[in-house]
Amino acid sequence: MRHLCVMIGGSRFAVAATDVREVGPAVAARALPGAPAWCRGFACARGQWMPLVHAAALLGMPLTAPTTLSRTLLLHGSDDPSQAFLIEVDAVEDLVRLDGAGVHPGLKLAEHAWLGSLHPLGNGSVQVLHLDSLRQHPEWIALTREAPAA
Repeated sequence: MRHLCVMIGGSRFAVAATDVREVGPAVAARALPGAPAWCRGFACARGQWMPLVHAAALLGMPLTAPTTLSRTLLLHGSDDPSQAFLIEVDAVEDLVRLDGAGVHPGLKLAEHAWLGSLHPLGNGSVQVLHLDSLRQHPEWIALTREAPAA
């Protein structure tokens, strides 16, 4: 399966290419008081307001300001376009093929259900992110109820 390899907080991660609709530059967000630390707020993309997730903060890393290398991924909304969201990563590296289960299945922690398997890649490794599972997180459900009107 093809994955988009991205850098987040100095580590390499991969997102299924089929989940990514677009890759663009970093975008500004409209802050939402009381939002989780990993949510920059809401940003408008394709005429729709959607959550902008800061990938590093989601993974428990420090919240950082975007740079010229930062990219925003527009992720599909499964079968529901209203479930699309944006995620900011430090950089996009390459499109890679990851097959099989990897060398480690990943930790199965409810609060980090988006962390998937670990795969060898080049001289290092890459961990798969299952960002669709973020939509099941209680903070996500509360957050998306607060979406601004388009």
